[in-house]
Amino acid sequence: MKMAMWKRIVISIYANRSWNGVKEKYDVSSMNEKMIECKYCDSEISYISSANFIVFCPHCKRETLLECEYGYGPETPCQILLGEKLFATVKDSNGKYILEMQSDGKKIKLKEKYLEALKEAGGIISGFLKPGIKHSVEPIKIKKKGGTLCFYGDWFGRPYDNYHKIVEYSYKDEVLEIVFDMWERLIVIQPSGIINTEKEFSIEHAEMVKWSWYPYGSSREKMNKISYTVTDDGIYKESKQGKQRLLIKEQNPAVSIV
Repeated sequence: MKMAMWKRIVISIYANRSWNGVKEKYDVSSMNEKMIECKYCDSEISYISSANFIVFCPHCKRETLLECEYGYGPETPCQILLGEKLFATVKDSNGKYILEMQSDGKKIKLKEKYLEALKEAGGIISGFLKPGIKHSVEPIKIKKKGGTLCFYGDWFGRPYDNYHKIVEYSYKDEVLEIVFDMWERLIVIQPSGIINTEKEFSIEHAEMVKWSWYPYGSSREKMNKISYTVTDDGIYKESKQGKQRLLIKEQNPAVSIV
């Protein structure tokens, strides 16, 4: 067994750990009451931590955080929280994992075990909370190793002036997430029209594009963020400078890594 398996598993983005970019706040009045910032909608989420738990954002209804004792202790019971509200619990019933709903006590048999059972349960809850999207983990292999980033024709930095190396990525529940070597993170919600070659990676359309990075040359305390949202009357860019409508002279991909 790999040594990493003996550590506490944390699957999240944007609580305040420098290695995963998660912004987490502790309430000194209760060591179990914490706050995280949703990686999708930037909402502040209050939740009560335990040995094993999954947190869904009560605002956008997406899974934001999974923590468990995998490899260190039992993975169950695992509470599934919608913010502070207990929504369901994963339990081990004589070696078989079940998902028990809090509202009516309904029990759903899970196919997987251990950590994979928690991920399976998270997918089921996603289906309850956001029935309109496709809930799946889809294999994807980005061929391009990195490059300069451009969003709807809006370059991050000067064109071709910097290089962002891709270190990991995933595509789950219609969300593409790419992590780069300097802890930058790109989240693309409902991407379509993907061009994936060794020379170019681009996404023609997306519901939302979110780009986060730490200020270069500073400590990793607070991330800068830019989001691009498509509406009926145009594409809007939002950052710490405010919200503005992009003046687009020609059609540009939602995301380009060139």
